Amino acid sequence: MFFGNSTGEVGKTLPILHRCMVAVAAAAGLTLAAPQAIAASPVHPDFSGVWEMKFREYVRKDDGTIPPLRPAALAQYNKRVAALQAGQQIPDSAIECLPHGVPRIMYTPYPVHIIQRPEVIAFLFEVNHNIRLAYVNQPLPKDPDPTYMGYSNARWEGKTLVVETNGLNDKIQIDRAGLPEGESTRIVERMNLLEGGKKLSDNITVIDDTLYTEPWSFTVSYKKVDYKIMEYVCENNRMR
Repeated sequence: MFFGNSTGEVGKTLPILHRCMVAVAAAAGLTLAAPQAIAASPVHPDFSGVWEMKFREYVRKDDGTIPPLRPAALAQYNKRVAALQAGQQIPDSAIECLPHGVPRIMYTPYPVHIIQRPEVIAFLFEVNHNIRLAYVNQPLPKDPDPTYMGYSNARWEGKTLVVETNGLNDKIQIDRAGLPEGESTRIVERMNLLEGGKKLSDNITVIDDTLYTEPWSFTVSYKKVDYKIMEYVCENNRMR
């Protein structure tokens, strides 16, 4: 027999059903224990939808300072910045129609469609139609083959979605200015919904003691939009 079509209706029906069962049990000379309350399943925030990113061409820490680069990495970074300021076209994966990589893919000037499932969080990017999958409660590979997007897992800490990524290659950069990353880099993101789900915040931490003297972080913001991801073709540094 089916009682009601929602958790609330089932909850209301249980006392009546229990009294009937007690009466039957009493007639048989038995004692029936009190019914147990139905435990509410935890519900995670829903990140699903299309999000417009806050574009970050040049990345700084949230306090506005340059990340704590080690001397060799800082010298290379300064050289690249000087070349860009002189008007030189410095190549990187993004302008060569290759994947932006993580975390740079998270702050392009194009939207992302997030699809949330219990076992995976999917990020579908308009730019180059890149796809990023974060598998929930799954371990990261211990000896990954380096790729542009790396390998990501996800876990919930209360209402915060934590995404960790490793297995990145050394062909990508954190920003246009050339903040470096490589095979030793690990990215940890902490995502939260704001303003009743209208906005999203992604606090990104970069961990790599071969390039930086300490972990550092910055925050990217998004707003939810009524938009469908469009076709994107990148050829010879042009969108078609």
